[in-house]
Amino acid sequence: MSGQQILFGLLEFLVSIFVSFILIFGSYRLFLILTPRFDEERQLRMKNTSVGIILGSILFGEALVVKQAIYPVMAVIQIFILGQEKSALSFIKMLGFSVGYVLLAGILALICILFSFWLFNKLTPRINHFEEIKKNNIAVALFMALVIVAICLLISSGVSGLTKALIPFPEVGSIPLE
Repeated sequence: MSGQQILFGLLEFLVSIFVSFILIFGSYRLFLILTPRFDEERQLRMKNTSVGIILGSILFGEALVVKQAIYPVMAVIQIFILGQEKSALSFIKMLGFSVGYVLLAGILALICILFSFWLFNKLTPRINHFEEIKKNNIAVALFMALVIVAICLLISSGVSGLTKALIPFPEVGSIPLE
């Protein structure tokens, strides 16, 4: 066990905590902005359990997808720490890449969730899922929550591949191995 591994582990832990707070709050606020007709906060105040289930599944699904962005963020941080150039510009660049990976994963997840919800509602015309959730139909809410989680599980590997492909790895031999 080396001090460098402990430092990277601690750094990854801190980045994960920061990302989780930003993810949960940001996703929730963005979802409220994107769905103004649904008025989730009023529905929650009216004790609509179905809305709570759906919002919880959206945040859980978002976390499943954004979790895949932690690896690229840590890779960029390690490249910066191990690299020879330690300027303010390279730090800002590293920070920009890190925030970009998390935002990319979060936005892709939210778009996929909203699109999947909309498409699933269109493909099953005998049930209007939006209306049933507004009426506090818990069975429909649980079903849609599991659809959301399943979609997020399936897209998470694609988001992972995309964010890993975007990592600005240095040319071979430019990182000192000492």
